[in-house]
Amino acid sequence: MASPRNALANEVYENLLDALMSGRLAAGDRLVMDRLAEDLGVSRSPVRDALLRLHREGVVEPGGRRGYLVREGSDMDIHNFYAARTAVEAFAAEQLVALDIDAWGELRELLNRLAAKAPLSVKESFDANRTFHRAIVAATGNTYLEDMFDTIWNRSRTALTFRSFAAAHPYAGFVPDHAKLIDALEQADPEQARTLMTEHIAHGLEQTTSDAGSVDAMG
Repeated sequence: MASPRNALANEVYENLLDALMSGRLAAGDRLVMDRLAEDLGVSRSPVRDALLRLHREGVVEPGGRRGYLVREGSDMDIHNFYAARTAVEAFAAEQLVALDIDAWGELRELLNRLAAKAPLSVKESFDANRTFHRAIVAATGNTYLEDMFDTIWNRSRTALTFRSFAAAHPYAGFVPDHAKLIDALEQADPEQARTLMTEHIAHGLEQTTSDAGSVDAMG
């Protein structure tokens, strides 16, 4: 069980990420420890812990005494995010098939639950994608892969990647695209499973970096 301090630091961390996803915080904004502690009604310790975590994840950078700046994103950040996803998620898909783990029914049920609650924001659409892809990784039973997945996706939740392709029709295609992925993975051998997931993620990168990119293009 997490200590009260750790739980509070995680709450501050999530609040800051939500602010970034919603656009209330943007690249270049200054985060001052004392001011954040006052605004959030907490002591400086959990704020410091949350900011140090964001710094480790590359979300913020030192910006003077007791403060940080929200880091400016780049095209390289986008490409690195998708490359890291491929390394973890394509391997997880391969392992899922190689270990003959029957997770397909559960994944379909999860997709149905996600479909029943159409997201109303960039953050909700992001969370739906993350939840589905994390379920594939978690189904392998490899907690190291889960930890790597969380680090990769948490770091991207600054919206440095996702806010850039928010568009008028978020979530379009999410359910059919992922249902098709489940069907294909269920019939694949391990090598094919790795290729299928690699192509699925590569399509997300292509859509993200195109002028017509939209929230549902996360892969």
